[in-house]
Amino acid sequence: MSLFSPEVLLAMFLGGLYGAVFGTLPGLTATLALSLFIPFALFLPPEVGLAAIISLCATAIFAGDIGAVMARIPGTPASAAYAEEIHDLGKERSPTFALGLSALASALGSLVGTGLLVVGSLGMAAIARQFSSFEYFWLVLLGVTSGVLAAPHIAKGLVAFALGMLLATVGYDPALGNPRFTFGNVNLLGGINFIVALIGLFGLSEVLYQLLKGPGSSSVQPAPLRGSASLFFLEPLRLILRQRGLFLRSSLLGTFIGFLPGAGSDFAAWIASNFQRLAKGTKETVVLAGASSNNAAVAGTWIPALSLGLPGDTLTAIVLGLFLTLGIRPGPELFARHLDLVVEIYGVFLLASVLIMPLVGYLGSFLVGLASRLPRGVLLGGIAGLSLLGAYAINNNPFDLYVLALLGVLGLLLRLGDYPLGQVVLGMVLGPLLEQHLMVSMIKTHWNVWSFFERPVAMLLALVNLLFLVGLVWLRLRQARRLKAFEALAQREEG
Repeated sequence: MSLFSPEVLLAMFLGGLYGAVFGTLPGLTATLALSLFIPFALFLPPEVGLAAIISLCATAIFAGDIGAVMARIPGTPASAAYAEEIHDLGKERSPTFALGLSALASALGSLVGTGLLVVGSLGMAAIARQFSSFEYFWLVLLGVTSGVLAAPHIAKGLVAFALGMLLATVGYDPALGNPRFTFGNVNLLGGINFIVALIGLFGLSEVLYQLLKGPGSSSVQPAPLRGSASLFFLEPLRLILRQRGLFLRSSLLGTFIGFLPGAGSDFAAWIASNFQRLAKGTKETVVLAGASSNNAAVAGTWIPALSLGLPGDTLTAIVLGLFLTLGIRPGPELFARHLDLVVEIYGVFLLASVLIMPLVGYLGSFLVGLASRLPRGVLLGGIAGLSLLGAYAINNNPFDLYVLALLGVLGLLLRLGDYPLGQVVLGMVLGPLLEQHLMVSMIKTHWNVWSFFERPVAMLLALVNLLFLVGLVWLRLRQARRLKAFEALAQREEG
């Protein structure tokens, strides 16, 4: 099926609109949108499903800015990085201009990230062909380390990640074939279905959380979008051209951060916008830096995902789970056996950047106004219905609904305890890979631990792991000291 076929273009357009609605409404994140869509993607041709998923991811991250402009409520954590500036910009100049700046910076930032995705993933895949299970073990461990340390609270991130790994151990042992944690139930021999787990942890837990918090916990009343197309497209474009150096730096920084396993677009937006604040930038330049970096990071997260099979964030972790469900193994094998699929992914990113994101961003602003006026009960009922339907449709097995309910309650408890759900997903994806490469390496060398340090590239990756661990711990301790000093200063000023 061609990239320009009506089915693929329609999937991109509808996926973009769907992502825009979920990205805008607080609580309905891009991750939730993707986890609800995945069961339906299983029944679509791979090229159609992937086109919708990429368009969904790209527009959902941008659309988080719509709630920030309209009601100072960012729809995604990435938009929270510059929510104050973009909201003030909307009030001072116009919501149309603020949203146009966000949409165009996001689209062009995504274009830069796509260019680096093509070059970076092809280069990484060529290198990765030389890797054995030893090198893959260290790479996966790098993803585990960065995933845990990227969590707001390291201890809670570690608990969430360990919980994800524990859930992934249910079923047959991938190395020796022994059943684990099945409790004699044949439905658990194949393990917990990854898609059912996603829907339970993100979809059903969101409904339970909203019901528990009561009315008003996620209400947003966006103002109507007024203004001309020139205010949405031309004036922001002139600003981006004047600030092209800042735009390029932020996009490259976002792509690099997205490339790091576990970092993602949220981290990229905070880093880029904070740099611009430190440089005494205006509200426009802070928004430009944040919006261009977070969407460049979306493309950047796909570089390790495609070439090494390592997720850059929760969204790519879900997509990798879909690949494995479809029998497609990410990494060098993906480039060797499914090169046409890789080329289509590049093409969809390109089209989503230059066409879908600005168009859907403009239309999505109006659509969100209608969606946010739906009664809260109708909205939550729709999400609950989609969760049940999606979980049952995967295997037509009622047992999956029990698993869904249990994981929904588990997701609710984790949210109430402020444990990151993204780390649970990372644990479910990276846990089996870590175990597989560890066991294969140990069996090959008759349980010789020193074999992990004998190959030059494996030794280099082990050093990278050590440096990465020390560097991240040092950064976290430095941040904690600065925060403590800031709080002490604030208390003295209040006293």
